[in-house]
Amino acid sequence: MSDRVFFIAAFFVAAALVGLGLLPALGQLPSGPISGGGTDYQRIEVSGDQLNRIVAGGDADIDMTRADGQTVLRIGVTEGTLSEDPVQGPHFMLAPDLEVAFAGRPIRITVTARAADKYGASEMRLHYWVGSGVGSGWETFTLTREFRDISFEYTPPPRNEGTDPGYDYLAIRPVIPEQERALFVSKVTLEPLAEASDGSEE
Repeated sequence: MSDRVFFIAAFFVAAALVGLGLLPALGQLPSGPISGGGTDYQRIEVSGDQLNRIVAGGDADIDMTRADGQTVLRIGVTEGTLSEDPVQGPHFMLAPDLEVAFAGRPIRITVTARAADKYGASEMRLHYWVGSGVGSGWETFTLTREFRDISFEYTPPPRNEGTDPGYDYLAIRPVIPEQERALFVSKVTLEPLAEASDGSEE
């Protein structure tokens, strides 16, 4: 075998090995906290495969599926399995850059959702949680069999100067009057509505 043939063959073998090494990453769904990187922080939208970033946080059934011709997130919960703690159930983590961007500003949180086809929930609960006992409190909304935008507003407290930024959380779960209930989410949108307040009094 000539040197030229040998090096060409070695190149293709190496390329094939690199390709095989990348295969596990191909098709892998996104995970981890939601960040505003690459945006102007005026509208953070989570949809499609990005919805896979949700964290179960407890005994909840979460998976990606198809509904109404689009990729959606299914959240299913059995009665009596979750506490009231918003992070001990299905939730999105918001990365520290969003904690900084949102602190002291009114935020409109919009979840586009509907009842699931099986065990469809008639109501959904949402909670924007900053931590240390601070959050919006649970908000309850009616669901139908068609996707619709469901919004509420919350103003996270201003940041304490000198502290490291942390995580905020958006908890989403069905209301479960009995047995099991599930809902579909097609999109989550976070929109600051004003400039941050420094928390001082006039």
